[in-house]
Formats: sequence, structure tokens, C-alpha cells
Amino acid sequence: MISPPAAPPREPPTDTDRNVVIALGNPLLCDDSAALVALRLLRERTACSRTDFVENYSSGMDLLPDLSGHRHALVMDAVRTGEHPPGSLLDFSLEELDRTRQARLVDSHGMNLATVVAMGIRFGLPMPESLTILGIEGRDFTTFQEHPRDDVMAGLPSLVGRVEAILRQWENEHGP
Repeated sequence: MISPPAAPPREPPTDTDRNVVIALGNPLLCDDSAALVALRLLRERTACSRTDFVENYSSGMDLLPDLSGHRHALVMDAVRTGEHPPGSLLDFSLEELDRTRQARLVDSHGMNLATVVAMGIRFGLPMPESLTILGIEGRDFTTFQEHPRDDVMAGLPSLVGRVEAILRQWENEHGP
């Protein structure tokens, strides 16, 4: 009996029509939880059929699976620059992250988000064609508390509104 020819190997599926919003933080450390709180608000308020919402508590190379296979990515985190009032909304580029040390945007081992993206490309992973990085200024990253301070909470509507506007842009690119 002759066996049918083997099927050609299949490429792993990719979600290139999908987008991702990633919140970095620690849910138990006061202002460090701000991006996580914002992400939970976005999940409740936003119906984006092509967007994944991911909470990431570790950063570094652990971000690779969250970023890989998405067309657009947005990463948000609470940061402490000391240059802005708590609750201020900040934009970062990958180049700026190479020159700064912002909370989990650069982890304790020096593996910043720019390095993670570069490693993903070097490994041949399908990395997002666009990456938006947003921060919200915080002050208290050491007190055990499951929500940010009031001044940081007051800035969350700006962060959520900015992310919602970006999500609308992403959805409009695909049409109905």
C-alpha cells in the first residue's frame, strides 16, 4: 500500500491582524499598580475585537510573547522621573528608553523594552510594526497598597482616554 505524501509543514499561526495593550506593574505596590488599574478600566469600557489586553507583572524578556505576533502594541507603566507632578501622562520612544531608567520599562537587569524588541527581531519573531509607550508619573513605589495614591488616580482618565483614542485608530485601520 502506498502512503499519501506527507503534508508540508505548516507555519505557526500569527495574529498579525491583532493588536495588544500591555500594562506593566505590581498590583500590590501603590502607584506601581496605576497602569494595571487603567487596563482594567479599558477592559470594562472598550470593545475592541482585534485587541488583546495583557497584565504583565515582570517585564524584561517576559514581554516577548506578549508583543510577538501583534500588528500594533501599546505598553503602559507607572514611572518615576521626578520631573512631573504625580498623575502626569508621559510619552516615550524606544530611543529615549535606551537613555533612561524608567520603572519596569527598564527592569532590574538592564533589559529595557528597546532591547526586548531588538532581541525579538534578532530571534526572527514577528514584532509589532508600531509600538506606543505611555507612562504615568508616580511617587510611591514601595508602600503595600492595592491602588495608586489619589494624585495618580486623578491622572488615570487622561491615560485611559489616550489609549482609547489609539485603539479607535487601530480599529479604523481595519474597517468594519
